Amino acid sequence: MKSGNLTCPLPLTTLDFLYNFSQSDLEIVWPCEIRFYWLSLQPFVKFVRFLLSYVTLLIIILGVLLNTISFVILSTPVLCESNLSLYLKALALSDNGALIFNYAVGIAKSHFIFVNNLFMNNRFLCGLNSVTMEFFQFTSTWLVVVLTWTRLFAIMFPFGLYGHCNNCSGTIIIVILICLSFIISLTKLYSGGYETDSVFEFIPCQKKIKPWGNAMYFYIALSTWLPLLFIFIGNILLIIHMKKTEKIRCQLTQNFRHKTNKIHHTSRTLFVVSTVYLVLLLPLGIVETLGLYWDIILIKFPDTGTKRKAEYIHWYINYTLCVHVERKNVIEMVPWLMLSHISLEFCNQFLFILSHR
Repeated sequence: MKSGNLTCPLPLTTLDFLYNFSQSDLEIVWPCEIRFYWLSLQPFVKFVRFLLSYVTLLIIILGVLLNTISFVILSTPVLCESNLSLYLKALALSDNGALIFNYAVGIAKSHFIFVNNLFMNNRFLCGLNSVTMEFFQFTSTWLVVVLTWTRLFAIMFPFGLYGHCNNCSGTIIIVILICLSFIISLTKLYSGGYETDSVFEFIPCQKKIKPWGNAMYFYIALSTWLPLLFIFIGNILLIIHMKKTEKIRCQLTQNFRHKTNKIHHTSRTLFVVSTVYLVLLLPLGIVETLGLYWDIILIKFPDTGTKRKAEYIHWYINYTLCVHVERKNVIEMVPWLMLSHISLEFCNQFLFILSHR
């Protein structure tokens, strides 16, 4: 094999993720070595594409169904009086939004040209899609943080957090969170976000814009690392206080017939829900941080010079392995983790129902 672009046996169409072949510098940007490398990844790429297209669709349907049932049950008069039920209803709606706008719309845009054309030909729909993709993901993440700490405070101060304004405070917190999430999501009108680099490989309606340098580190911290930290600390404190209250309860009821502590069962299930979210956020945070580091610090540009061309090829192959391949793995894993999170949340809601009987 010769490395010169003019004698490369593989045409540019080998790179089946490209959609615009009219650019004059494609031979420089995609040299022969990269085409052969992409060809070697095809078995893995086809497998991930199958999972993203068909298995993810099944997960979306199941997730939306479970969330809808949960919302209906939690809206009954008996259960809609507490902050916890309010947060669970908000989380069910937000998770449905994330499943629909982040995954269902992406699948539709990649499989049906007329659907993608709707976004390509309408600037408002294009911007709305970029904002909603970010909005629901961000809102769900921080709702889990709020849910974790609300449950922790309920155990730490069982008599101090309940009153006439309990529901009011929950509503205020949700409204503030929604407003902040919306404001942060509006930045995607400038930076593009998931819309410009989707694993579903549709033609993006928004032009990819260079990230905001160091400001993007703050954004990634706000959407992944800070929620991870708060959920982790909240879970540790939840375990400590659950053990303390369980010990006190056992001492007070040792002469009575042992009864199952349904409230603690709810807390334990909520602990598992937030732990699943930890597993969900951690790889996303690592991949996004790593991708930003490669995009800004380690980036190499295509060049015709022998040395710089070799550096670019080396950078691209390592960038693909460390960022794009891992991103596909992570994004393919996200719907599975979301379904696990929704299923556990569904169980938590039924335990919540039992604890209020």
